[in-house]
Amino acid sequence: MISQTLAKLLSEVEPKIRYVAVNQNGVIREMEQFHATFNPSDTDRMEELVVNPVILEAASRRGNLDLDGVRYVLICYGLQYQVIIPYREGHVSIGINLSDDPIEIAEKITGYLALQPADSAV
Repeated sequence: MISQTLAKLLSEVEPKIRYVAVNQNGVIREMEQFHATFNPSDTDRMEELVVNPVILEAASRRGNLDLDGVRYVLICYGLQYQVIIPYREGHVSIGINLSDDPIEIAEKITGYLALQPADSAV
């Protein structure tokens, strides 16, 4: 049996997802587009290596003070939503069309990720 990547599994859980990236310990493990991209892959790489970890760290520090942590961060860019979800030793980032409901999709994906066994492949 061939195991699927987390990106492929998430796209099956929610077909409206445009893009998935998985960053673990500062290394991009997966980065996959499921719909036409709006930008060059180099900017996606910088977003996953620099921007999203910094945003998630800042939100987590605030959330950990007295708000029971952070479940996800939602960004509304001009062309799409970006959801950053803490996951294991890093994050999962998903791109969503502006015409879709980012809260509904974020809740669905965070629920799915919470069910993943700690020893499963990333």
